[in-house]
Amino acid sequence: GTEKIEGICLDMSKVKELRLNPNTFTKMPKLRFLKFYSSLFNGENKCKISYLQDPRFAEVKYLHWHGYPLKSLPSNLSAEKLMLLEVPDSDIERLWDCHYSKLNRIIHAACHKLIAKIPNPTLMPRLNKLVTLNLRGSKSLKTLPSGIFNLEFLTKLDLSGCSKLKRLPEISSGNISWLFLRGTAIEELPSSIERLLRLGYLDLSNCKRLKSLPSSLCRLKSLGVLNLCGCSNLQRLPECLGQLSYPIILNLAKTNIERIPESIIQLFVSGYLLLSYGGRFEFVQKPSFLERGCLALQ
Repeated sequence: GTEKIEGICLDMSKVKELRLNPNTFTKMPKLRFLKFYSSLFNGENKCKISYLQDPRFAEVKYLHWHGYPLKSLPSNLSAEKLMLLEVPDSDIERLWDCHYSKLNRIIHAACHKLIAKIPNPTLMPRLNKLVTLNLRGSKSLKTLPSGIFNLEFLTKLDLSGCSKLKRLPEISSGNISWLFLRGTAIEELPSSIERLLRLGYLDLSNCKRLKSLPSSLCRLKSLGVLNLCGCSNLQRLPECLGQLSYPIILNLAKTNIERIPESIIQLFVSGYLLLSYGGRFEFVQKPSFLERGCLALQ
């Protein structure tokens, strides 16, 4: 019977429409794996449901729901067991309901204790199994919980296409390696981004409201890719960006930048930079081998 079900996997692009009863998951206490996905790149949301009646999600470790139709996540997701959460192209407005969700309260408790610098790890709520958070295309999402970057094992955060997201919370620590902010409404990054010491990939492409980059970005010694393509309001780069010692890919195509700092030219000359750019740039000292387009040096 349904009480024995441990996993559900359904390609939503293969069905015409899926109407779920609010009680669908109430008799699935063993459910650990739930994947409603679309094999089509821009798959239509075909799942219809108005609310969930006390879903048995306490044991769920993997939750992928393309086009999740509700405004907030199920209230009884277990923060201690959830390893992967993906809800791309959803209607979510809040990550977690602060009145009902254990996960939201744990995040705030964790944030409070991290800020207070309590050293004993046994006092910290165990949120260290969440590895990937994909909220791509959640056009209603406006804010993020203040402790989102503090989750110990969260390494990939995808907020691409969250077009109402205007700012990131301040960061006190974090182990995120991949941060996708493509197409958000962000105007600036918090200077505390320097605390993401393991950040290797930062995608800010098509952030058309982005006006500046903090100089603290230069302290991200693990940064390997910085994608600024399509940031049409961005007019300058931090002078210190060339201090990055890690080989870096820098995409400046379709920006409003007219001058590349000397330090970045030196980074290019030293063979540590793959540069993609437009035709508006002025160089303090343009290398003779520099051609328009995308170039790579060893």
